[in-house]
Amino acid sequence: MKRQMIMEMNPQAILLDSSFDNAIIGVGSNAVGDIVAVYSHKECIDIISSDGVELDDAVLLMNVFKDSSIGKYSPVFLTEMWEIA
Repeated sequence: MKRQMIMEMNPQAILLDSSFDNAIIGVGSNAVGDIVAVYSHKECIDIISSDGVELDDAVLLMNVFKDSSIGKYSPVFLTEMWEIA
């Protein structure tokens, strides 16, 4: 449902594989006002880890997602303040 809503708002929005749909927490807008998907950083790591990947490896993989998430319609990965401390 969230995926469909985002695609209706911006058909060009880039989304992760559907296995990450539970990590979608909303939408945001890029610098020029285009709607993009917003994913929970922690939930993405939890999803990767649930497939049997060690936590350190899941964090590394998530960093690859973030580092390669460039472009006008790329998703944003939200890290909540409590996760930093």
